[in-house]
Amino acid sequence: MNSGLKSGLVLLILGIISGTLLAVVNYFTAPIIDELELQEKNAAIAEFYDLTNYNLTEVAVAEGNVETVYVLTNKTTDAIDGLVYLVTASGYGGDVKMMIAVNSDYTVQGYKVVSHSESPGYGAEIVGNDFNVSDITDLSGFDAVAGSTYTSNAILACFQYVEDRIVGDFGGALNESN
Repeated sequence: MNSGLKSGLVLLILGIISGTLLAVVNYFTAPIIDELELQEKNAAIAEFYDLTNYNLTEVAVAEGNVETVYVLTNKTTDAIDGLVYLVTASGYGGDVKMMIAVNSDYTVQGYKVVSHSESPGYGAEIVGNDFNVSDITDLSGFDAVAGSTYTSNAILACFQYVEDRIVGDFGGALNESN
């Protein structure tokens, strides 16, 4: 047997062993990772709503910049009291990802920048900033971060993506996408 064939066979066996070990590790760690991600999402949503009062449903959205909509159904009345959107827009340094919580009367319960790649200084000032948005159907009072045009435009775009869908989503459009 020539040395090239032997080396190839050894590499094949090592690849099979490595792949098998990786699959076993993934089998045991995947549920833990999923649970941690769920806890992280629930903690973020709990910043806006008391989750003991709501049933939480996750609706994956396969259109545009809205990734996911979390539906909060009142446990007592079965009415949809709020929707929390996970949206993404392009900023200066990369994507800006936000969670925006909206009540059934279109008032904004709250919003939070979940992740961003903006530069330190002006761009990073978006975290924890008050953008003066209290009604998702009226973004005329939006306050940008001074000196951070691209990043502020990304934040405004996130609000606009929610504004574009909110009436339809509360009107039942989310039920049609399931």
